[in-house]
Amino acid sequence: MGEVSPERYGRRAFLVRTGVIGAAIALVDVPTLLEPGRAGAAGPTLAELSSVFDALAKDTINGLVAFVVPGPDLYSVAQGVHDTAPGGLAADGSAFMLNALDNFYPVPQEPLLLLVQALATGINANLPSVHLPPVLQELADDLDEVLKVLLSGETTVPLSLLVALLLNFVATLVDATAVNGAFLSPFARLNFKQKTQAFQLMETDAANIAAAIDSKITEPVRDSISGLIEFLAGALLEFAAFGAFSEFGTFDPATRTLTATPVGWTLSSYLALAPSNRPVEGWDEFKGYLGGETQASE
Repeated sequence: MGEVSPERYGRRAFLVRTGVIGAAIALVDVPTLLEPGRAGAAGPTLAELSSVFDALAKDTINGLVAFVVPGPDLYSVAQGVHDTAPGGLAADGSAFMLNALDNFYPVPQEPLLLLVQALATGINANLPSVHLPPVLQELADDLDEVLKVLLSGETTVPLSLLVALLLNFVATLVDATAVNGAFLSPFARLNFKQKTQAFQLMETDAANIAAAIDSKITEPVRDSISGLIEFLAGALLEFAAFGAFSEFGTFDPATRTLTATPVGWTLSSYLALAPSNRPVEGWDEFKGYLGGETQASE
């Protein structure tokens, strides 16, 4: 390979910080790629590399949902705050978030496109250079190209991926060692206190986060991206809680009925005395008419 430009190093640092390289190493058969005599051989397919981003997004959202509504799951245990009662992951909160983010999450369009552009082109001279083995350098280049395609805007941009990249990047600002660990996602590797610090950073220092993503951002673009980051800091927590306490995980859209008692109902003791799991249909106090009147008159 020829000489690698500083911009390439900047992109590789970004890919490492957002968890992309680590996820690829965990999911792609890198040991086989490193075998002697593999030079010039075909690398991972586009589908394999695209699946890396899907897996990374899901893992990041798992860490988010466990943070908002802890339970007995591995993500909650790893963050140091967990519960014996079922939590957000048991309520299928991650599936709710992924579906909501990629299909109808109400994010302002203009700043979203600006964030997409920053993530697709961002190079921060302040990030340390990342030197990788030759095969991993090629893998990083391939992942970079796939990421650019995903963020190109030619198709629907997966908002779950944008959220994952953002949360993981901020996670490494809170704790640089989060680039390594048991999970695919740096954010999922943070403990509970560090996750609160990550959201505090998004709420109070969004401008510097935007500059860290892309050092070439100028005003007023930085303000727009900063506003979106601040919006996401609150909205992600609220929506994750909403999903965990909703009926999403047990609702059968075909029959429009519940297949089991929703986790949120159990946690909130909703309809605890109603074994049929049927919502309240109304109260007797509001039935009929006062004084026998059946219609309004002037």
